[in-house]
Amino acid sequence: MKKNLVVGCTLLGVVALFFVGKRSGEELSLAACDLTEKVETPVHFFTDDAISESKINEFIDYSNLVLENSCVPMQRTLSGITRIDLAGFEDGGSGKLHHQLAQAVGDSVLEPLQREGSYYVLVLPKEHPFSQDGSAGTAHVNFSRSFLVLSSDAEVHVLEHELGHLAWAWHNDTPEYWLKGQLLSENHKFIKPYAFGALCREAGTVMTYAEKVLPVYSSPDIEYYGKACGDEEQADNARHMREFAQSLTLNTAT
Repeated sequence: MKKNLVVGCTLLGVVALFFVGKRSGEELSLAACDLTEKVETPVHFFTDDAISESKINEFIDYSNLVLENSCVPMQRTLSGITRIDLAGFEDGGSGKLHHQLAQAVGDSVLEPLQREGSYYVLVLPKEHPFSQDGSAGTAHVNFSRSFLVLSSDAEVHVLEHELGHLAWAWHNDTPEYWLKGQLLSENHKFIKPYAFGALCREAGTVMTYAEKVLPVYSSPDIEYYGKACGDEEQADNARHMREFAQSLTLNTAT
C-alpha cells in the first residue's frame, strides 16, 4: 500500500512539473499593424567571393522580417554587390578598415552612399583576423552612420543588429552612462531611454546577444510564450525604429 502511494505521488509530481514547466501562449505573438507605406533603406555590399549573393539576400530578407514583425515601416533593399580583392586588408577598427576600403574603391564610390538611411557593408572572409576574436560584425556611430563590417560567416541576424546600432538602437545590458562615455557629446541627444533590447524567457530580441535571437525589435506589444519582449520605459526599440523611419521620411520629403 505504501509502495503504491509513493509511486502515485511520484507520478503526480511528474505531471505537476509538466504543467508548471509548460509555457502557455503562442511561441511569438506579434502586434497587428498596417505597413502599406515603407521608406527604403538601400544596402550596398563590398566583398570578395567569400560570401554568395544568395547569402547576402538572406541577410536582407531577415532584416525585412524583423522590421515587418516589429511594425517598422522600413524596407531594406540590396542596392548592389561590388567584388573587390581583400587580400591586403589588415585588421583594425572601423576607421582603419574604412580607409582601406576607400583606397580599394575610391572615395567617389563611397561618398554617394554616405547619407542617412543609406548603408554600405564590408564583408570580410571568416579567416580574416577581424573574425578571429569571435567578432561577427561591428558598427561605430562616432565614425559613420552608414558603414558597418560583417564576417562572412556571421549569423543571419547580425546585419540588422548592426543596422540597429546605426539607428541608435542598443543592447539590453548596455548602461546609459557607458554609452555617454563612448559616444561623442553631440551624439548624446540620440540616446533614448527606451531604445534598448530585451530578453523574454530564454530568448532575446535582435539587439541582444541571447543564444536564441528572435526576429523582432524589443516591444511591450510582442510576446514570446506569453512573456513580453520589452517595456515602454526601457525596451521599446520597435517604437524607436518607427520614429527613425519617420525621420527618414521627413528628410526625404524636404
